[in-house]
Amino acid sequence: MSQEDSRSTVLTIRVPAATGRRLASVARRRRRTRSEVAREFIELALAGAADPDPRAEARRQSKLASAQAADADALQFAVAVADLRGWK
Repeated sequence: MSQEDSRSTVLTIRVPAATGRRLASVARRRRRTRSEVAREFIELALAGAADPDPRAEARRQSKLASAQAADADALQFAVAVADLRGWK
């Protein structure tokens, strides 16, 4: 660990036995500790995970639904009967 990484937080997690065995196997192959491998996996997962914007997700789903004829009818119905009072 570099000097910058020397301040760390301890994280304890439970994983299924099969996951623990797989982690141990990867660690042995890489000649690293399980903690090092798990840390790397977590960093990779967090780097690729964007914090989802609920509005963008709603727009995406709306576009998908409006592309289907039956879904477009359902969407039109939902818009027609929606109570939008209090929404900004």
